[in-house]
Amino acid sequence: MNNTLANIWLFATHWTKLDAFDTEEELNDELELLQRQSLPTKVRQVTDKEGKEQFLLYVKQADRDYARYCTGWRPGGMM
Repeated sequence: MNNTLANIWLFATHWTKLDAFDTEEELNDELELLQRQSLPTKVRQVTDKEGKEQFLLYVKQADRDYARYCTGWRPGGMM
């Protein structure tokens, strides 16, 4: 699927990007935290500008702030 089209569809259906991960292991740790709280998640695997694989984690827009609280998310990266 075209990346732009996927972004439009995610926006239109109220999904927002929470974070990006370089490894599947980091992603799984974050998913485990969110799934314990019963938060809906979606994951996309994309190639970044440098050609590396990257995992994008999405949550429902209404749950974004709670998901950030659960994971300790801070602007500028994870702590």
